[in-house]
Amino acid sequence: MTDILNYVNYNIDTDDLAQCCETFEPSDKYWELQKFMDRIMENMDIHYLYIIIPLDPTTSSSIYNVLSADTTYGRQYDPDGYYLGFLIDDMYTSEEVAKYYNAMLQNDISFFEIKSGWGDDYSGCLPLKDSSGKTYALLCVDIEFSEIHKTINSYTFGNIILILFLGLVFAVLFLLWVNSNITHPIIQLEESVGSFAALAHENRDPEMLNYYPPEIHTHNEVEELSRAINQMSTDIKTYAQNILEAENQVQDMKSQVTRMDMLAYQDSLTHVKNKTWYDTIKARVDEDIRDGIAEFAIIMADFNNLKFINDTYGHECGNSYIVGGAKKICDICPFSAVFRIGGDEFVILLETKAYEIKELLFHRLIDEFDIIEKDESREPWERYSVAFGMAVFSEGDTCMDDVFKRADKMMYDNKTKMKELKK
Repeated sequence: MTDILNYVNYNIDTDDLAQCCETFEPSDKYWELQKFMDRIMENMDIHYLYIIIPLDPTTSSSIYNVLSADTTYGRQYDPDGYYLGFLIDDMYTSEEVAKYYNAMLQNDISFFEIKSGWGDDYSGCLPLKDSSGKTYALLCVDIEFSEIHKTINSYTFGNIILILFLGLVFAVLFLLWVNSNITHPIIQLEESVGSFAALAHENRDPEMLNYYPPEIHTHNEVEELSRAINQMSTDIKTYAQNILEAENQVQDMKSQVTRMDMLAYQDSLTHVKNKTWYDTIKARVDEDIRDGIAEFAIIMADFNNLKFINDTYGHECGNSYIVGGAKKICDICPFSAVFRIGGDEFVILLETKAYEIKELLFHRLIDEFDIIEKDESREPWERYSVAFGMAVFSEGDTCMDDVFKRADKMMYDNKTKMKELKK
C-alpha cells in the first residue's frame, strides 16, 4: 500500500491537481492521472484507489470526490463514476469521515480500518501537498479485509508446511546422529563379544581365547569421548575462528576496493560520477547498441554564469553554485546516472524507469531551474541557471556519441536562446 501511494504521488502534478480541487474543473493532466490510476487499479490486487477532500467532521459528515480509479469493466458499467467535486454524504459515518480528516492533517501515510457502504477495508492515506506545502487533498488506497485474511491464511499454511518439513529433516538427522554416535559403537561391542563367545565355545586351547576389544570401555569410554569431543570442539572453534578471520580480511579488502572504486569514478566536488565512469558506461551502452537492446536518452546540462559567479563572488561561491545545481539535478532525476564531464557540463543518462518518463523529467528540469533562476530571494550563487538539451536513441544511431551530439546541439541552441532573452 505504501509503494502504491508513493508511486501514484510521484506521478501527480501537485499544483495542477490542487487547481482542479480548488475550481472543480478537470484539466488535461487530471484525465491523464485518471487513466494512470485506472491502470494501477486494473493491475493491482486492491479494492479502491481514489483522491478525496474530507470536510471537517465537526460541521459535516461529507466528503468531496476528486478522482476515483476504476477497472475497464467498471468504466464500461459506469463510465462516469464519481466526478470531480461530487459530494459523498450518504456512504460514511461522521466517525469514518473524522478518520480521513485526521489523516489529511498528518505529514505522512496513515493506516486505519474503514467501514462504509462499499464494504470493510483497510485504508492507507497520504496527504497531497502543493508546491507551497499546503495540503489540498488525500490520496487513498483500500484493501478488503477478506484479501488480508486470505494472505494471512496463505502464509500460515506455508509456515506450517515449512515447520513440518524442517521437523522431518531434523528427525532424520537426529536418527543418523544416534546411529553414528550410540547404536554403531554398541554394535561394535556386541560383535566383539560375539566373536569371542564363538571362539571360546568348546575350545580347549587357552591360547586361542583371544579377545579383540574395540576402542570402547565400559567406564573409561565416557571420559575419553568427553576429552575427544572437547578437543574436537576446540579444534573446530579454532578452525572456525581462522575461517572467520580470513573472511573478515577478505571483506575488508573488498570494502577497500569498493571505496577505491568510488573515489576513482566519483567527481570530488559534486560527488556525481566523473568523466572516467562516463567513458566506462559509454562502452557498455555502445555494446548494447551493437546487440540491438539499447533504449536510452541523454540530457545535456550546461551551467550559465559560472565565470561571472567566480569573478564576482569568488571561486568558493562558484563551487557552491556547481554543487547546488548538481544536487538539484540529482533530486529531480533520482533514478538516473549523472556525470560531470567538464567544469560546468553534466550528462544525465535516462534508462529503464527514467527512460519511460524522459519527457516529464526533461520539462521538469527546465521548469524547476527556471523558477530557481528567477527567485530573487536567493543569493546570486544559488540562482542556478542551466541550459538543457535532450536526445533519444534511434535506429540511425551507431554509438552513444551520436545521441550525445544531438543533445549537446539542442543544449547549445537553448543556451543561445537564453542569452538572447536576457539581452
